Amino acid sequence: MIKLFRNIRKNLLTEGKTTKYFKYAIGEIILVVIGIIIALQVNTWNGNRKESIEEKALLESLYENFIFAKKQSEELITEEKELLIQILGVDFKKPKKDSILITNHIFKIAVWDLQTNKPTFNIYSNLKSTNKLSLIKNNNINQKFTDLEFELTKLDDILQDRLNVHQIRIDNIFENDINFIPLVKSNIPEINIDDESKNNYNKMLKLQRIRNLLGMKLAFTQDVINIRKNLDNEIGDLINLIKSELNEK
Repeated sequence: MIKLFRNIRKNLLTEGKTTKYFKYAIGEIILVVIGIIIALQVNTWNGNRKESIEEKALLESLYENFIFAKKQSEELITEEKELLIQILGVDFKKPKKDSILITNHIFKIAVWDLQTNKPTFNIYSNLKSTNKLSLIKNNNINQKFTDLEFELTKLDDILQDRLNVHQIRIDNIFENDINFIPLVKSNIPEINIDDESKNNYNKMLKLQRIRNLLGMKLAFTQDVINIRKNLDNEIGDLINLIKSELNEK
């Protein structure tokens, strides 16, 4: 093809047809430009197609990650405060006369244990660290990523605040008000606690100082639950948005 064009130009110049030569040359330039434009469009189309395929794969991975995180989130919300409410006798679901039998195990879980876990966002975090999230073009999804980060930061802060109060104030109960050795048996079943003094938790929980300390923990726990619920809502919104986006693709 190039040889053909070259021969045409040569013949026109040889025959002295300068005007026709220039017209031909301009036409040839236009053809070359058109060819370049078409090539660029094809490359752009191929690039967009590859990005679209990669974006869909990212969305599918994120969808699975958020489905799993939603399940974790719901479980964490459920676990947070049930026993603490019951041992304080402020459970509105049960009549006041039905007081719970507080064993070493129940007391340890309700008062000593502290839930610090958060939903797992491994895939989301990896994509964020490698800047792969920039491939997602849906503005609503990108905004929800920002909202998710905001709620995660709030959850980190409130969990740390509760932990600080727990370490400074709540742990004081275990240092000064009870025999802690019986509580260890739930972790080390083989130890013998027959000679250890028994803890009267029902009597202890009538002391105002103890109730106030546990009330503080309960208040912090409710704050944690509220933020966990906000985070859970953001996860749910992301699941719905990603599902809708995948359906369109």
